[in-house]
Amino acid sequence: MGTVPFIEIAEHLELAGLIWQPEIGDEVSKRAQRASVSILVDPQGMTPTELRSTFLWLPTVEQIVLQFESRQAILFHAGLELSNYSMLYKTVVQKRDEQIEQKGESLRIAMGLALRDLLLIDNQAAVN
Repeated sequence: MGTVPFIEIAEHLELAGLIWQPEIGDEVSKRAQRASVSILVDPQGMTPTELRSTFLWLPTVEQIVLQFESRQAILFHAGLELSNYSMLYKTVVQKRDEQIEQKGESLRIAMGLALRDLLLIDNQAAVN
């Protein structure tokens, strides 16, 4: 699995409330052509709102870690999990009394899924 499955996770992150603050060097996918993945090198005079409507942000592992930190969540574990049945990457995130655990075929996928769950928990807490 490469970038294509992560595009779906990036869409889930956006729907869960992750807001992209565009910066040069961000990995993005064109909304009109999902398979068209590139690095943002020239915003061509577009405003952040226009960039967000044209591109989908594909956060890197480092950017996901920063998102955990900004939400006062602790990256408790991130690594390879091997068993007789599978070889997957596992991410465990701790926030107060909540623990989020996700697995994926890459570290980026596992961490992206954990961030999505964290955003959903935070959104649910804000509503209650």
